[in-house]
Amino acid sequence: MDGGAGLRQDERMGSVLKIGTLAAASLVLAGCLVPPSFIEAEKRELRDSASAYQQDALEDLVVTESEYRDAVARTRSCVQDKGWGVGPIEENDGNQLGFTASSTGDDQPDDKEMRACYSEFLDPVARMWVSQRQSLTG
Repeated sequence: MDGGAGLRQDERMGSVLKIGTLAAASLVLAGCLVPPSFIEAEKRELRDSASAYQQDALEDLVVTESEYRDAVARTRSCVQDKGWGVGPIEENDGNQLGFTASSTGDDQPDDKEMRACYSEFLDPVARMWVSQRQSLTG
């Protein structure tokens, strides 16, 4: 994956969305760039404005690989529960995870619901993970 999100629309095929961790932040934050690193006050602000699930992961202001993987998996499950077809979680560049989401037919799920999944489970966690510049180990 390239870490970005691209939406392709085809009348016969529906829509396909390629999701990466940077895309998670950009989907909800309308393209805000992830800073190279966060100062302590920025980390606290991210934590304090996050969902209850993410506040637990960000409690110590560090995102472990396990916390990051769990956040991606929960996001994927949430997106799937909203009616999107989802692909497997894949590594990108050795330090990011992503998956594809797609829909077909006349009764396509609403991408606002997908964004809600990212807000609930992934956005601040992914932003902090990427800013830490750690490689995935497993």
